[in-house]
Amino acid sequence: MPYTTNYQCLPGLVAGADLSAAQFKVVKLATTAGQVVLAASSVLTQAFVLMNNPKSGEAAEVAYSGVVKALCGTSNLAIGELVGVTSTSTVVDTTTDNRLILGKALEASTAVNDLVSVLLIPGGVRY
Repeated sequence: MPYTTNYQCLPGLVAGADLSAAQFKVVKLATTAGQVVLAASSVLTQAFVLMNNPKSGEAAEVAYSGVVKALCGTSNLAIGELVGVTSTSTVVDTTTDNRLILGKALEASTAVNDLVSVLLIPGGVRY
């Protein structure tokens, strides 16, 4: 069962679009200062996990470290695998297409769109 614990959030951010259906998806900082949007790319320089479900302009709870629930984009994520970001703003095992390591899976997935616990690496790691 996915869980969260001791996660830290970036302060003062708002949703740059309607993210009311995006809780536990991966987000990135928008080009407009202080806003976040879905991270719809597998090649990023930074990424975070959205912990609430704000509408456009509402406060966004954006986790950058700790253990969080994240929506998984694959049915075969294994415990301990490093995770990156898919073009659907979900987490997936890292491949050559995922150049940002967001964290490490603490649970396995058995279906696409499973919620899994992920230990976030603050700021992510590019490779």
